Amino acid sequence: MKYLFDEPAHDGSAHRVLGVNGSNVYLWGPRGQPYPVQSGYFLNQQFKLVRHQSANRRKRQQAQHIICSFSDHEMPTDDPEHVRDEVEQINQLVSGFMAEYFPNTQWVSAIQADGQEGHKLHCHILINSVYPGGKCVRTNEFSVSRLRHEWNNYLKDHYLEVTGHVYVNPFDKDKPGTVVKPKGWQAALKETLQWARNQAKSIEEYLGLLKSKEVTVTRRNKRGDWSYHTTVSGKKKTVRDFYQRRDRKTGLVKATRGMGQEFTPLELKSYFKKKHKQYENNKEASVNEEESQQRDGRSERLAESERQQRRFNTYVARQRSTENDEEPGNKARSTKLDQRRHQVSGQSEDEPEPGS
Repeated sequence: MKYLFDEPAHDGSAHRVLGVNGSNVYLWGPRGQPYPVQSGYFLNQQFKLVRHQSANRRKRQQAQHIICSFSDHEMPTDDPEHVRDEVEQINQLVSGFMAEYFPNTQWVSAIQADGQEGHKLHCHILINSVYPGGKCVRTNEFSVSRLRHEWNNYLKDHYLEVTGHVYVNPFDKDKPGTVVKPKGWQAALKETLQWARNQAKSIEEYLGLLKSKEVTVTRRNKRGDWSYHTTVSGKKKTVRDFYQRRDRKTGLVKATRGMGQEFTPLELKSYFKKKHKQYENNKEASVNEEESQQRDGRSERLAESERQQRRFNTYVARQRSTENDEEPGNKARSTKLDQRRHQVSGQSEDEPEPGS
């Protein structure tokens, strides 16, 4: 309480707390609009009174502390006038979340943005470990992974109606993280795996390329998961293909290890299947293109042959037309020639033969 309300702002500003809210607790200020400035000592005394009602006198856990931080994309702080609206929106979201997941508890919240770096809006929530009736709050409700899951689910349903923006859940279990960024020798090994993956056309060829680089692969379990083995500075190193540790209750991903999901046998099988299919499609496309070019060549040759035939037919037609135009003159010359021949023959018949 002293840290939240009684200490000065960390960045040296005049405002440590921008907004405050709570339940089953008395806050200074009008009802529904309490003052941002509160007394940590006064609030702590109220928590003590409720905690003394617990039947368990040995209880040491006094309260649970939750921090809900908002990114610059979700709640930007570049406009001071707009920050007031965002503080009210955060109060509304926190109040609704606490009413749904921690009903009837005694809690108080403080919204701040006085961090040394970033000045991101964040909300501290302090929950008394005892209900106002004296019953203790179960500690298993404060699992970090569970709270994160419940908080994101609540924002998914109410963030749009409160802020007017769509909430993007960075811990959505339907889209678990698959990107692994190894360091050191694992980063060098991942580059080798990526090279073999790009060069190979099948899993067998992929394993052969890795063997040429002195990287061996063994099955890790009955499911067929792989382990990659290499030697670094004379020491044998082993790393899994891909592994995720999840929360059994919520399904949230807690840790991701290994080379990456793209280097698992299942993903490699799917990858090479698509690669082979793409190769066959490209091959078929190239064959079809070659056949199309051949058909286009044949069509072009046939078209050229038809053009030559039409030109030849046109030439023959012109020659015949010329011959038809010259036929009357030829007939006249032949008639005159026949007449001359007839006269010559008549004269020869009238002349007496020699010696008659």
